[in-house]
Amino acid sequence: MYGFRYRGRHSSEFGVDLLSYTINSPELREYEEEVPGLPGIVDYGTEWSKRSIDMQIDITPTAKPFKVQQSKILNWFKPTLPAGILVFDEIPDRFYYAKFTGNLGIQQFGTYGTFEFAMKCTDPFIYGPEQIVENTITSNPESIFVVSAGTEPTYPVIRLQNAGNNTINGFSLTIISEVE
Repeated sequence: MYGFRYRGRHSSEFGVDLLSYTINSPELREYEEEVPGLPGIVDYGTEWSKRSIDMQIDITPTAKPFKVQQSKILNWFKPTLPAGILVFDEIPDRFYYAKFTGNLGIQQFGTYGTFEFAMKCTDPFIYGPEQIVENTITSNPESIFVVSAGTEPTYPVIRLQNAGNNTINGFSLTIISEVE
């Protein structure tokens, strides 16, 4: 069984197994207006909105009453806190900023129970460890091309270090953003 880590704690700490999850595509916010007498619409653009993740979990029965375990899980999810980092065991190098939303749908059978619920990602993007590091030591002018395979344009972090006694003369830096 797979689990997940949320707010730095693993689901196994709560006796929770992840039965299934669905990472939905982010919603879209479309800005448009209908103008009388004009065919179609005026499109002012589109932006990414929130993303939802639907999850189904079960609780391993213990000697503790089911409602006590349920309360511990609700306290862990605590929707009044800001979004926390959510990582699934199946994809441990990617994470989401998510928070509990909606209701905790419960099906209880004695000391066993399953829950269906949704997590809301107000930041719809998936984050991961992608880093492209290009170490170049040169005394002559040189062009360096670095390509990121991410899905969204991302600003680079460029660090220049002068190890010698000379200043950097005639330096130019061009960042080209190509969106396919």
